[in-house]
Amino acid sequence: MVRSLVLLSFLIVSYTTEIKINGCTCDEVLKQEECDGYQPGDMNCDWNEQKNVCDADPRISCSMIDGQELCRVQAYCGWVSGKCVDFKQCTDYKETVDQKCNNINFKCVLLEDDKCGTKKPIECESFAVENCKSTSNNVCVLSGTPAACVTMKTCSDGSYNNDQCKKNSKCFWDTDKCRDKKCSDIQAKDSCSLIMSFFSPYATLCHWSADNKCIDGEDEHYTAETCFKGSAQSKVWKDGQCRSCTDSPAPGYSNVLSVFMILFAIIVM
Repeated sequence: MVRSLVLLSFLIVSYTTEIKINGCTCDEVLKQEECDGYQPGDMNCDWNEQKNVCDADPRISCSMIDGQELCRVQAYCGWVSGKCVDFKQCTDYKETVDQKCNNINFKCVLLEDDKCGTKKPIECESFAVENCKSTSNNVCVLSGTPAACVTMKTCSDGSYNNDQCKKNSKCFWDTDKCRDKKCSDIQAKDSCSLIMSFFSPYATLCHWSADNKCIDGEDEHYTAETCFKGSAQSKVWKDGQCRSCTDSPAPGYSNVLSVFMILFAIIVM
């Protein structure tokens, strides 16, 4: 006869909210000193003294830019047939000389078949183990058994050893593995501000506490003077509180979900 059947479940959920750097729009900024010079995305913010609000000025039109040098250094403009035009991608143009491609836009180079394009970034996987060094585009680390040079896409990719983990400032070596850095891992006040995410432009805010510890940054940690800049332009001071702008926090956050289930023995008499 079955005397008892016991099912015990534990559900533990923890999360760290990420903010979007420069997540506030111009019209959400309420102070002139914070408005002037602020650039969220393609917009330039400018204080309207008549209306006493922060206005958004769209980026300057390519057709209004005079001169090749000023035109070609804009990410969204290209110098074509003696004038500055809207630019989308280098592959829209054909040339036979590398310099002519580069004259259109600073990102363009000559590829095969007389086409303009962009330089293909060097892949970590192309490096030998003994020459596994980071490039301007990627952090390269040793990973796996046998070891191979790979692109570091998450902190766990750096678990080969401490040296590989330290290649990325977003990561922290914890005993025998590489994991995402937490505010509590930071020991110096000057470094306790934010931790960048692998998914730009998101970050985790940190705050230096009164007992000299780095902790997660919360709204109540900021004053009217520190709210905007201290939150990487993701929050504004409103109604006596530091509040997140509409585009922050990030739409997703780091969730760690652990479920433990214990099933006791069925006792049969």
